Amino acid sequence: MPDEIKSALEIALEKAEKIGKASKEELEAFKLKEEAQRLVAKFLRNEISDFEERVKEFLKDKNPQQKKIIYQGMVDVFLRNVVLPSYEYQLEDIKKTLEGLRNLFKNIPEISKICQQLEKLLKEYYTHKEAIYNELVKRFNTGVEALEKALSDQLGTEVKVSVEEHPQFKEEWNKIKSKLDEEYGKQLEYFKNIFKKIVS
Repeated sequence: MPDEIKSALEIALEKAEKIGKASKEELEAFKLKEEAQRLVAKFLRNEISDFEERVKEFLKDKNPQQKKIIYQGMVDVFLRNVVLPSYEYQLEDIKKTLEGLRNLFKNIPEISKICQQLEKLLKEYYTHKEAIYNELVKRFNTGVEALEKALSDQLGTEVKVSVEEHPQFKEEWNKIKSKLDEEYGKQLEYFKNIFKKIVS
């Protein structure tokens, strides 16, 4: 196994080693970030309904540097959950994530608009991707129907050929999807960077 592939255990041990050498401030920052990330995870799993209150409580009595660390930890988790959706249900998950970001930056009016644009972008990506995929299936189906008929006639039994399993179909779809992902991915990164700048 190549050296650059590290197991979860190795990463955990490295973290532990770093913590061992860490200063009191670094240790505190690490703990704050972990706690902030756990809070967001609970919100995303619908385990808490009073997210805003919990955040307020968490930030209470914290100095500006600590608050910055907390916000960075929370934004990290939220942004990790904002992805180009492969499945429709992910759009609902993303909606929840954006709701969390809106709550976090309630005092910045522009954030709501950014979240709306982000949601629109991801919906557009999903719709666009599905439409192209279905169009491709339809196009390949035309050729496959003739093949199915020829095989069925020859074998005297009905034969079904899966378009999606066809190597040429897969190759063409992968090319199209890569282009689509790159195009939308750049826009997604642009929005994510706005949030990263706010907490940097």
